[in-house]
Amino acid sequence: MAGISIAVFKLTLAIFLAVVPTALAAPTPPPFNWGSISSSEKLSWHKCYNDFQCTKLKVPLNYSSPISNTNSASIAILRRQANVSSRSKEYKGPILFNPGGPGESGVDQVLRIGEQMSTILGEFDLVGFDPRGIARSTPKASYFNDVQRAAFTPLSGLSITNQTDEGVGRTWAGAQILGKLAGERGKGFLEHLTTPNTARDMRSILKAYGRDKLQYWGISYGTVLGATYAAMFPDKIERMVIDGVADSDDYFSGSGAIDLVDAEKVMESFYTGCAKAGPQNCPFHASDAATIRSNLEALYEKLRTQPVPVVTSDAIAIIDHAFVRVAVWTALHYPFDLFKPLSAGLAALAAGDGSIMFSVFGAPPAELFCDAKAHTDDYVFEGTYTLKAFEEMAKVSQFADTWAQLRIGCSGWPKIPRNDFRGPWTGNTSHPILLIGNTADPATPMVSAKKMSSGFPNSVLLTQNSFGHTSMVEPSTCTYKVVREYFTTGALPAPGTICQPDFDTPFRPDDAAKQTRRALSVEDDQIREVASQLSANFAKRRHLSPLSIGL
Repeated sequence: MAGISIAVFKLTLAIFLAVVPTALAAPTPPPFNWGSISSSEKLSWHKCYNDFQCTKLKVPLNYSSPISNTNSASIAILRRQANVSSRSKEYKGPILFNPGGPGESGVDQVLRIGEQMSTILGEFDLVGFDPRGIARSTPKASYFNDVQRAAFTPLSGLSITNQTDEGVGRTWAGAQILGKLAGERGKGFLEHLTTPNTARDMRSILKAYGRDKLQYWGISYGTVLGATYAAMFPDKIERMVIDGVADSDDYFSGSGAIDLVDAEKVMESFYTGCAKAGPQNCPFHASDAATIRSNLEALYEKLRTQPVPVVTSDAIAIIDHAFVRVAVWTALHYPFDLFKPLSAGLAALAAGDGSIMFSVFGAPPAELFCDAKAHTDDYVFEGTYTLKAFEEMAKVSQFADTWAQLRIGCSGWPKIPRNDFRGPWTGNTSHPILLIGNTADPATPMVSAKKMSSGFPNSVLLTQNSFGHTSMVEPSTCTYKVVREYFTTGALPAPGTICQPDFDTPFRPDDAAKQTRRALSVEDDQIREVASQLSANFAKRRHLSPLSIGL
């Protein structure tokens, strides 16, 4: 592998310092004690986190029976109120959000993006909820005591499935541990922590809101939830945007191979973009894409036997083959915000310094706006998985070694009877659905969006000509204007519409004014700025565990 000069290393460090703070800066609201409010069958709103309102809604744990002391769940809900009064003719009701996961907190999502999103959708209440079993909602899917959690973390954290010959087996064994604990400690409620029941919870939220039809924006796994709601309640949709669309059949079967069909396209965009950008904007630069690919592969191999230690004032780490593989996989989800820091980290690592890689990818994510005990590291799986599926996945993409960890996590799940809704994901909805897909998405490819759109008559698939996981990870004024028009008026874009991103490359100069941009009006420039802030917010979700950036 080509050597890295001192001059290039210094440039690398300068680029890292210039890029990363912009992506990370964000105000943190004061904490809120969710234990101070009681769950009820009505939405009793309480002021929280400065500019938000919080409540807990009591719903049936098992929807086949009415709410009782032994048959109830509590759903934590947060909203940012519309910029207009609910009595105003301009008020358009609530939009429910789901950020994916599965297992991401909708409360945290709206806390992250509510202020920016209200600039685009100011006439709406922006509503986030923690799906049943997750974060602040109860009963909570938490299966470990502290000792077991500490012991399990090395089995489930930063790893890749085929890192060693026994990698698949070790990953499988960890899944059996999780499944056994879930079966023992989830008795009486685990079977009710399902996507169809979460769809029913959204119906309950709407009814408590005094609304009959759903307005919804779901990304990644949230598209599975949205499609499930649309199939179960096709006549109860007012607006629905699903972005980064997963194949619901594949999700519930647990195969996963279809998810990766565009991953190599995104990886190739790193090589070609870096070669075109030059060393000033891509420190891992080489004269052509093939050489950059070769250099990265050589670095992978070197790290198998020569990992790089990192010691800081408050942390220690080893940057090894697995760390970098998962870091690259993470960056494929957020190219706009992470390709340039990734290139800086790789260049420094090639020179023997792992500090940038650790700073960008290795630090655990901050508990965003959280009360104590709000989060869980556990996940609620619904699919099945066979080890043969890993072999099929590996035929599709080199990143089977990271993606399979999420899928194999299902293999030990308790054998719970599945008598609930399991498709088909089709329906003649009361208002057509808007689907959004990127040209190349590493986890939810365009082919999945096209398949899901075919099941819902009159739906429209909007293409954003960019790379990464969901449209929200790269600013596109065009896409946000389409979404705003859809939510406010119901109008859909013409079939075949393609929105361009606001920037030509993730390897943009530090001075954005020098970056060639498409001409924007004052209004559009405001949307572009909001879109850039939202992209940075979504990139903050990065963390070196494939589980945290999956569907």
